[in-house]
Amino acid sequence: MASSRIFIRNTAARDLLDLFLVSAASSIVLIRFALYLTDYPALGGGKYHVAHMLWGGLLMLVAFVLNFAFLGLRLQKLTAFLGGIGFGVFIDEIGKYVTRDNDYFFHPSVGIIYAIFVVLYLAITFLTREQPLTSAEYQMNTLRKLEEAVHQDMDIHERAAARQLLARADQQDGITKRLHELLYEVPIVSSGKPGPVRRLRSRIAQSYNKLWNLRGSSLAVRWFFILETAMFMLAVLGAVYTNLGNVKEFFSGHATYGHSLVVGQLVSTVIAGLFVVMGLSWLSGSRLRAFEWFRRATLVNLLLTEFFIFSRIQFGAMAGFIFNLLLLIIINAAIDQETRHQRD
Repeated sequence: MASSRIFIRNTAARDLLDLFLVSAASSIVLIRFALYLTDYPALGGGKYHVAHMLWGGLLMLVAFVLNFAFLGLRLQKLTAFLGGIGFGVFIDEIGKYVTRDNDYFFHPSVGIIYAIFVVLYLAITFLTREQPLTSAEYQMNTLRKLEEAVHQDMDIHERAAARQLLARADQQDGITKRLHELLYEVPIVSSGKPGPVRRLRSRIAQSYNKLWNLRGSSLAVRWFFILETAMFMLAVLGAVYTNLGNVKEFFSGHATYGHSLVVGQLVSTVIAGLFVVMGLSWLSGSRLRAFEWFRRATLVNLLLTEFFIFSRIQFGAMAGFIFNLLLLIIINAAIDQETRHQRD
């Protein structure tokens, strides 16, 4: 099976690709907001214009060079972040390159960008779907996790994650046996004074555990996501009500670009709401599955709904965008804690 697979799948791919996607989407929204505030300045003299697409290409180049030159998961996260920003800054100027008059404000360009992000999201979902890997892939991913041991930074949770991966490989294979032996022999980070990052992780874990030990914590989380969904639904219903004529025209076959934005916002908000409902149904049984659904809902709001809102009201969408970005960070931290609890 190992010899028939050309590409070895990475178990950390989802987190890296999500970081790339969120960084790209964030850079587009933030750069348009910054340009709006500064009245769209031009870099260069009267003869030249330095398009910010070039800065995006430069950031992608830096990400490639770093990825080729260095090793480690931290480096991969940095390259995903830089590459995402670069891609977002690059694709933001697509309007200039699909119009004869180089129109940055070409209205359908936001729709084109949205379509690109939808395709990217679907591709990421397909590539990182849950499925068994080959024995060689489990072995390779275990080796990647051992990089932490070489870097003298592997803790007990990271070793448990590596063992969990290796347990799914062919246990009769000689490489698997040697990796088991190596995992038992590698030094774990000492219990001495931890660094600032490790102290922060420890505080987050302690706070997270205290939160769930509080009486009514599950109910509070449930109501938070119910109210959050209701807030977004009320916002989109308000937009539909104020643009009711446009919505009717859209469904009667006389759609314009502005009509599509309102309907797109409605559809994406409904999808996010359905994902929240799925998360709420899992909250009592499996917090990890519940947060996975909440994460999907937040990604839909961040990558789709906010694009539609930003296209309609420009910088007025910033509050919702920042809220969803912070919420995604919190949910990812909760998923990380729940995953660690399952390993323990």
